[in-house]
Amino acid sequence: MTRRILTALSGLAVMLAALAPIANAGSPVDGTTLTPPVLPGTPCEADGRWVRCDTSSITTITNSPAFELPCGMFYETGTDDRHATRWYEDGLLHHRSVQAQYRATWSLSPTGDGPTVTVHGDWNWWVRFPTPGDESTQEITSHGNGLLIIGSKGEIRDTGIWYPDGSHHGLAPFSDSDMELLCELLQG
Repeated sequence: MTRRILTALSGLAVMLAALAPIANAGSPVDGTTLTPPVLPGTPCEADGRWVRCDTSSITTITNSPAFELPCGMFYETGTDDRHATRWYEDGLLHHRSVQAQYRATWSLSPTGDGPTVTVHGDWNWWVRFPTPGDESTQEITSHGNGLLIIGSKGEIRDTGIWYPDGSHHGLAPFSDSDMELLCELLQG
């Protein structure tokens, strides 16, 4: 009888040990104690061996000067919607991922009048930290439709995968001739 009780207790102990990480999963974690910390109020929770912190933001831009083109300053109006997740191990940032969706119109007019192009961007990137917790060691890989610019006379597409070493596979425009085409599209 004693042997059966000991066997049952040891089996119960093994089961409880196996369930311990599951019991902690989903437990809230104070993200300000992590390295680097997240903003106060950012939802963080235990997730197995990781602490996962999730953020979202939508930035709205209205007739904002973007940068100078050969044909003048262009202005953008649109939204930049991002969802990010950070994974911490032993309190140190290990990796993160971001999904982004950008929708806008671009114009050479500070009021948005005149010819415009529509712009779409759907991409994601993930960042790995060879030295966990040290953001200066980040290695970024980005993938997706970086930008699709559509005007009445054509389009420009920047798409593919970009690796941490700077190499790219896909279609990456924005040469001088692409800048000239963008000006043509913006001038109608």
